[in-house]
Amino acid sequence: MLSLPGAAAFFGPAAVARLGVAMTSLAVLWAVRGATGSFAAAGVTTAVFAVAEAMAGPQVARLVENRGQRRILPWSVAAYVLAVAGLITGADLHFSLAALAVTAMMAGASVPQVGSLSAARWRHAVRTPDQVAAALSLEAALNDVTFLCGPVLVTTLSTVLYPAAGLTLAGTLVAIGMTAFIWQRRSEPPAYGRGDRRLVDRRLLTPDVVALFGVNLAMGLFFGGITVAITAFAFARHAPGLAGPIAAVSSLTSLSAGLVYGARTHRLQPLTVMLVVSSFLVLGTAALSLVPDVPVMFICYAIVGGSVAPILIPSAVLLQRTIDPRVYTQASTWMNSASAAGIAVAAPLTGLATQLGGWRLGFLVTAALTAALPLILARQRTRSNIRRPRLNS
Repeated sequence: MLSLPGAAAFFGPAAVARLGVAMTSLAVLWAVRGATGSFAAAGVTTAVFAVAEAMAGPQVARLVENRGQRRILPWSVAAYVLAVAGLITGADLHFSLAALAVTAMMAGASVPQVGSLSAARWRHAVRTPDQVAAALSLEAALNDVTFLCGPVLVTTLSTVLYPAAGLTLAGTLVAIGMTAFIWQRRSEPPAYGRGDRRLVDRRLLTPDVVALFGVNLAMGLFFGGITVAITAFAFARHAPGLAGPIAAVSSLTSLSAGLVYGARTHRLQPLTVMLVVSSFLVLGTAALSLVPDVPVMFICYAIVGGSVAPILIPSAVLLQRTIDPRVYTQASTWMNSASAAGIAVAAPLTGLATQLGGWRLGFLVTAALTAALPLILARQRTRSNIRRPRLNS
């Protein structure tokens, strides 16, 4: 895939920028925690960042599609860098929580949606349906790597140097990566001119896209719940430091599964893969409530986590094949917002469950929330809203 014209030139900078984006949310938490001494204040600021990102991201994507990446992204990236710099300064000077939250909101509203922007360039570069799936598998693998390494870098830097060190590196990586990304004009998708002025473009309101929005929302429910449940398990076993390594092993299996799927995509129907794997994900998550100790959790969660990429990659493939090219970046960004919304809902619910009934109940609640996923997929398959002629085109 990287041998396609212009592909390696934008994929490398996108990888750098995506690592910075993967670090940002946790880096905000560390910076504000260091400034205020309060996890509650850090949590509020991080939540404000996430909500602003989910709400503003699709609107920035609409501007990008209307006017082109090169005309919009420099302003968006500059706003992000200034907001991050303001947050670092505010943390150093111990600004009030309100001021820190406003700055975090500005950073969240302007953080580049690198995955969507990169996927739009892949769509412009690929030639066949199999190459689409291979490119998106490569994107998913990169996503796993960045979200595996990003939190480790933030924690290490913010612990060893100073609380805002992780945020400093995150902002620097985004600035460098996005500057190089914007310069790659050969792979830039065309601007499509002014489109629908409504908050949500009407071309996104099709049964296919709505169903895929539901898929990403359900996956967000899984991500939000499983993180809390794994952390609660680690604390119950008096090994809180192992929560990260347990998640890291899961990311590695997801990465491997995604690459395997990308190599064999021509043999598999995306919707069928998603339905089978999502059913396993729900059952496997519920079964984690029976795990007796930490070594077994490493193994079991690694197996369950391997289901993530074979759900997200086919979902991205279906989106790429069914959406109007003129609103693809918006659609991809809305999928990210759906996942963020799911995380925002599931995390506190699972936290309450673990508080009341322990980590075992946390896994069961996560499984119950994630059960929406196979139900959505089964309904879509029955009604054939995502039609086979389109999938095979």
